[in-house]
Amino acid sequence: MRFGTRLSLHRSLVLLIGVFLLLLSAGTVAGLVLHRWLTDRQAVQSWVVALGPWGPLGSILLNAAQVLLAPVPGQIFGLINGYLYGVARGTLYSWLGVQLGSALAMGLGRWLGRPLITRLVGAARLERWDRLARRRGPAFFLLVFILPFLPDDVACFLIGLSPLSIPSMWLLAGVGRLPGLVVANWVGANATRPPPEVWAGLVGGALALVWLFGRYQEWLEEQMVRVIGR
Repeated sequence: MRFGTRLSLHRSLVLLIGVFLLLLSAGTVAGLVLHRWLTDRQAVQSWVVALGPWGPLGSILLNAAQVLLAPVPGQIFGLINGYLYGVARGTLYSWLGVQLGSALAMGLGRWLGRPLITRLVGAARLERWDRLARRRGPAFFLLVFILPFLPDDVACFLIGLSPLSIPSMWLLAGVGRLPGLVVANWVGANATRPPPEVWAGLVGGALALVWLFGRYQEWLEEQMVRVIGR
């Protein structure tokens, strides 16, 4: 390996570690602030109760919108619902929301076709996942909904573009997503139990991991698809 190439790799590694540590530190501070806010659960829940039926409805619609448009991971809304409503109700609202969004995504793909889906998802990402999921059956998509690090929202659009049965795949999506939603809502419901230093580490580590996932998303998704293929 040439000296210039080694120097470039060394600089890239130093930059990668530096950004990781910076995000970890920023997340640690944010975690401490978040913990102080979360400990006042009664005040937050009183505000939610004052919203009446609009609170759960808003939660369901936000989860549905996340499937269609938002680049925010759906687990974030699961954490919020668990904190606000507890495990059972939070999971129910999260599930209803993502199922509504899944039905809309599949329907849009089936009835309005590729041009609209390309606008919503992005041409490069849709083409890549179209290639990865081509000629795949229900079992493949079920694992996409179950396993982490895979874009289950894109999977819904692909199902709509495929000849697969939408009602059957919609039910598979509901089954596959349920375990992740239960876990996210359980974590949210128990958010006030860990001490501040644990919250600081969790938020800091999560922020750094989100950055790493965004940087190496394509590679990680392709590795997960290989695991599914086996």
